[in-house]
Amino acid sequence: MIFAASRAIVRALPGDPLETLIAESGSSIAPEELRIQMGLDRPFFEALFSDLRKAAKGDLGVSLLNREPIAPLLAARFVKTLKLACFAFLLSLTASLILGLFAASGRTLLARIADRICTFYGALSAAMPTPWLGPILLLVFCVWIPIFPSSNHIVLPALTLAFTTAGFWARLIRQRVRETLAEGAAPGARARGVPEWKVILKYGLAPASGSMIAYLGTQFGAMLGGAFITEIIFDWRGMGMLFVEAVLKRDYPVVEAATFTTAALILCGTTLGDLARTLVDPRSQQERNL
Repeated sequence: MIFAASRAIVRALPGDPLETLIAESGSSIAPEELRIQMGLDRPFFEALFSDLRKAAKGDLGVSLLNREPIAPLLAARFVKTLKLACFAFLLSLTASLILGLFAASGRTLLARIADRICTFYGALSAAMPTPWLGPILLLVFCVWIPIFPSSNHIVLPALTLAFTTAGFWARLIRQRVRETLAEGAAPGARARGVPEWKVILKYGLAPASGSMIAYLGTQFGAMLGGAFITEIIFDWRGMGMLFVEAVLKRDYPVVEAATFTTAALILCGTTLGDLARTLVDPRSQQERNL
């Protein structure tokens, strides 16, 4: 269904890919003859079912422009996108855990300050779009304070992705840990003199980890898709850049394959998140079966 929808949308775009191909390659072949050679003359559904059978075997077709197989090209670009998403995920998770756990304790001056920061940061990150934050970081750290090059580095794009997610994650962690601390055995542990850090981790974070892992798994898949815009801003040669290049050049097979792959990755992230939640907290599976 995703493959069919992406193909229908891409084929509805204005412009003829053969015009771009002939202009860039200088080919003297007639457009109609080239259309037949590339299979673009086939009816929509006939070509769709044929390509779906090939995709099920790992054959995503051939690029219209360079006539190279798409699967190896996507694999090489996906490695760079995955590297960026993993780095951003680790940064975001680390920052949100530290801030969220400090804010959840609420028993010291430092915890109250962290709580205020968590609230402000969560609202700020939700209101700050990636297309705005990315150029600001480029201006500050590549022009005003030239610490990083303007392209082909991972730190700034990872910070951009992490900044927009860590705020919400910190608020989520704060809320979940507060709920488990209020309902569980935390008051009794505190009365017995158990250290506060141990109370937070054992009686606050551990019982809430199941639902949070499921959510974070979903967010990791979304982060892979969200990396597209960041890659364009920072010239990171991942799937996002490949997708934009393919759209501009009307390379339909590459656009369709990239769209399908991205949607599949988001679904895989959601599925893996649910599976991890079941492994960490078996009670979630029992609740689902009731």
